[in-house]
Amino acid sequence: MKISRSTFRGRTAWELYNDVVRLTLLAGGGHIARIAWCGKPKMNPLWETPWTSREPWTYKPPMAKTAGSQLLSSIAGHNLCLGWFGDASVEEVRAGLGCHGEAPVRRWRRVRQRASKSRLELVLACDLPAAQMRVTRTITLAEGECAVRLRDAVQNLARRDVPYTMCQHVTIGPPFLEAGVTVCDLSATQGHSFPGAFSDQQRLKSDTAFAWPKGPGQRGPVDLRHLGDQGGRSSDFTTQRMDPSREDAWLSALNPRLGMLLAYSWKRADYPWVGNWEENRARMPAPWNGRTLARGLEFSNTPFPVGLRAAVDRGTFQGEKTFRWLPARCKVETAYTILLLPVPHDVSRVQDIRPAEDGFEVDLK
Repeated sequence: MKISRSTFRGRTAWELYNDVVRLTLLAGGGHIARIAWCGKPKMNPLWETPWTSREPWTYKPPMAKTAGSQLLSSIAGHNLCLGWFGDASVEEVRAGLGCHGEAPVRRWRRVRQRASKSRLELVLACDLPAAQMRVTRTITLAEGECAVRLRDAVQNLARRDVPYTMCQHVTIGPPFLEAGVTVCDLSATQGHSFPGAFSDQQRLKSDTAFAWPKGPGQRGPVDLRHLGDQGGRSSDFTTQRMDPSREDAWLSALNPRLGMLLAYSWKRADYPWVGNWEENRARMPAPWNGRTLARGLEFSNTPFPVGLRAAVDRGTFQGEKTFRWLPARCKVETAYTILLLPVPHDVSRVQDIRPAEDGFEVDLK
């Protein structure tokens, strides 16, 4: 049971680990860069970019800078999109703001840490000057558990009510992500493809409703539980409304060949949607260079990565509000749990994940 300063791909990090799992968080952007079994620290289901990773404050824009360049230079695994999910507006870009808000490119600081023989607690925070917010993240890990519990508290520093959107941008990557092998399941009912052109390599029809997991493919239904074909190229986004009859929600990614299951559980009222983003070697500009395989499973309080203005203009979608208000000088808290579990190699899917009195119940098939 230990919390320590560390490095990850040459970057400043903190690590928490017990006798089962280890979690790595970056000071640059607060990204959760790795979750792994202690005996196999290199088996990380979270996405590690194929390009060199750098601290966001060392980023120097190239001649062909885009609004997401700083984030792309430092992105890892699971990052927090706060203030807005998606691109900044044209005017915000001119003012120096980028994609997915300030949190994933700001320097996070340690507030405190506590370690005992049975429990670890690490508290990190960062200020968002443009959004006039402060986010404080508390991470806890108990002895012998494979569950990491996180709580994010977002405080409004302004003397006025502010609209905001918020997304836990979880992304998985190779070798855990394999076409034809890795299976993703959600407690979802309705789905809807991106309202417009998401890329020039879409395998789905745009702006089309569907029932999860059968997506509206260009040539017929597509099982969205799986990545696109290994030989093809695709880049798509769909939003999935979590089952409104449940208080909790969950997502999972399963690789039976590796015998590994990554899952998240949270209160559905906090994040009603999961965005399903697929990047299958479709983006050609640098740093993607047509060689990136990634899958985003992004639980959010807004359905699409379109920025704050568009989310506010939309108002509601699938019977849910597409943005939230944070009252003046007030604070809102959300919590979720990450699970990393060994599974038999003959498992084909996750049927359900339910909070239980002493942990979680996971139904496998």
